[in-house]
Amino acid sequence: MIRLFVGLELPDDIKDQVYSLRGGVPMARWVDKEKLHLNLRFLGNIQENTAQNFHDQLCQLRFNAFNLALAQVGYFATGDEPHHLWVGVNYYQALDDLSAKIDKIARDCGINNDRFKFHAHVSLASLHGTSLDEVMKFVSANNLFRTREFKVYYFTLFSSHARENGEGKYYRIEARYPLLLT
Repeated sequence: MIRLFVGLELPDDIKDQVYSLRGGVPMARWVDKEKLHLNLRFLGNIQENTAQNFHDQLCQLRFNAFNLALAQVGYFATGDEPHHLWVGVNYYQALDDLSAKIDKIARDCGINNDRFKFHAHVSLASLHGTSLDEVMKFVSANNLFRTREFKVYYFTLFSSHARENGEGKYYRIEARYPLLLT
């Protein structure tokens, strides 16, 4: 079994800018800079032969390169309980379309549906007991957040692995899939 997800790597300067948002939110567990990415499709734990088939199908996917910029911050909540902070995107239609193509390939390979509807974002932090008021202060203070526009030339298949010391996990790049230059 291998734990996989498909996402977009971010340019280093964009990661630096997103990383600078850390702080000021009680009980937030911030995402490490090296883990910042935009998730397109979570696959979960799948068999090696299914992973190989999925990879082979992704190699056949044709999609045009596109521009992207990160913009605004927000949060996910269950009822009045916030559980994640995120940075959103501009120009999300291309991401929606690419995600839908990847999702179809996953389903065709027999991989279960992702339990969450796709919402283009970069995760900033998970929240554990943070009040809605504290989250709203953070969102208000950073709502004008914007990055430069950058070109997306490829998407990436990542694997997720537990650290041997038991302190979290790390991601490894399994493959990159080029997009068409127009």
